[in-house]
This record gives sequence, C-alpha cells and structure tokens, in this order.
Amino acid sequence: MDKITIIDGVEILEKGSPFWGWLLFFSALFLGVWVYFIPTFIAFKRKHISRYGIFIINLCFGFTFFGWIIALAWSVSKKD
Repeated sequence: MDKITIIDGVEILEKGSPFWGWLLFFSALFLGVWVYFIPTFIAFKRKHISRYGIFIINLCFGFTFFGWIIALAWSVSKKD
C-alpha cells in the first residue's frame, strides 16, 4: 500500500504493508464473535440442559444487549 503525503510542497512516499490492518481487523472480528457467544460457551461447558435453546436465543437476539444478558443469565442458572 503506497501513501503519498504532501507537506510544504514536498511529496513523501510511504510504502506500507496492509498486513497490520488485516491482522487488527481479524483480531477484532475474532474477539467480537468470542464475546458475542460467551453465553453459549458457558452453557455448553456446563452441559446445561437448555444449551441449544440458549444458543438459539444468543444467535437470534444476542445482538441486542437485552437478549445477550438473558442468554447469559440463563446459561449460568441452575442446570436442572
């Protein structure tokens, strides 16, 4: 990726690699998906009887903070 900066009429050419941008993008994406599915991971780790229901709630409504909190509360509730 080439970047040309003009300062006081002088052109400065900077050559950079897009590697760090992509690394940051995929790291943020991975972290976001991981945080999004924390209730599901907890439910499956605890072998919760309603783990598939928690997964569906988390998948469909987790993007709303309220849905994510419900899935999280359900995943840490009693397993009966």
